[in-house]
Amino acid sequence: MNKLRARIAPGLNPRTRRLLNTAAAGYLARFGSAATLLVTIPLARRQLEPELFGVWMMLSTLLGFFAFADLGVGNGVLNRMTAAHGAGRREEAGRVIVAGYFCTAAMGLLMLAAWYAWMGASTDPLRFAGAISSEHRNEVLSAFCVFVGLMALNLPIGMVQKLQLGCQDGQWVGITQFGASMATLLAVPAALYWRLGLSALVLASLGTQVVANLLSSLAWLRHRGYLGLVRPALLHRAEVRGLLHSGLWFFVLQLSAAFAFQSDAFVIAQLLGQSAYGDFAAVQKVFLSLSSIFGAALLGLWPAFGEALNNGDLAWARRTLARALLTGLLVMGGLCIAALLSMDWISRLWLHMETPPPILLPLVLATWTVMDTLGAICGSFLNGAGVLRAQVLVALSMAATAFAGKWWLVTRLGAPGATLATIVAYGLISAPALIFLLRQLFQQRSTVLRVVPVET
Repeated sequence: MNKLRARIAPGLNPRTRRLLNTAAAGYLARFGSAATLLVTIPLARRQLEPELFGVWMMLSTLLGFFAFADLGVGNGVLNRMTAAHGAGRREEAGRVIVAGYFCTAAMGLLMLAAWYAWMGASTDPLRFAGAISSEHRNEVLSAFCVFVGLMALNLPIGMVQKLQLGCQDGQWVGITQFGASMATLLAVPAALYWRLGLSALVLASLGTQVVANLLSSLAWLRHRGYLGLVRPALLHRAEVRGLLHSGLWFFVLQLSAAFAFQSDAFVIAQLLGQSAYGDFAAVQKVFLSLSSIFGAALLGLWPAFGEALNNGDLAWARRTLARALLTGLLVMGGLCIAALLSMDWISRLWLHMETPPPILLPLVLATWTVMDTLGAICGSFLNGAGVLRAQVLVALSMAATAFAGKWWLVTRLGAPGATLATIVAYGLISAPALIFLLRQLFQQRSTVLRVVPVET
């Protein structure tokens, strides 16, 4: 296999070749995800009542909000695994794996405990979901219980993706995600056809991911020879403390991003109701699908930048960053313009909307999709360089501004106001800060860029 790859791309840097392998598998995963969205969203919209459809879309969106539930430990595992694997320190890698599973399993149990404590203490456990009619309350509450249970279970099981990326085996991540999408493509229509209810629909769409991650964990750990290292004897307090410490910065960064980017569901549902959010989310999914097309190429950037910077290969890192930004602008800009021009057709034939959405909604979603892509590329570089504290300060300021702006703009402009608030806050705060940080980084390390561990 290695000889075949060398013949196909003999002049490529090995790091670039691994990055392309990850991107290719990522595109396979995005194809599966897009196919699943194209089939399941119109089916669910036709067969579910508007309120239940809105709840299902809200739960799907909250997957991004729950990305911070591991308190940043997963990203800490990624950085530490990159260093240990790159240096060939297998026992250190084993300690990272065991500590990562221990931390994420404990956090999954805490998540379950917190949810059931909330249910027992609150007189209205669904108050955060907006106005839910009495006839659907029990069904929606059961669906939320299934959702939380799956998220808690996936915390330790899904950590394998961070391990795979840290070893620059990102192709495993893409293949696993494609398998999960294909399973979802079968399970969701079956749940809708037999009218099994909202809980079964959540299980069909999210439970398949948990099963796919479990199978991938067992296969990859065995393939890499790490399965035998997963034993309690390698659990060390120092490693656990190190993961929690480095994860703290990632956690704050992820939490800020969640409030800024994923809070649309909460704000729109509270101010306009679940039906309004269902319409917003359906159009938003179109642009999320476009974003995922280019996002596949970003999957391996973070660990690749980290390895290059740790080895002092500034030229490769700088060249790859510039190419990624230019490609992102051209590709995402072109795709978003095409989506805007086709929105009437998309809303009528795919989303089955009676009337096209107001032009402001797809316009702001398209603008944000391009901005988010460019920001993600810069974030991958800064994460690989260990520049976290500055990112955290910027993200906190941006998130607070965006979240406050959503409440004000949604009441005046409707659902598009949520995304517009994010655009304004990002343009005023995050974009100038990212440019400044990148310039400072290149100026200070223009000869040999040697990064320190992220904990420092």
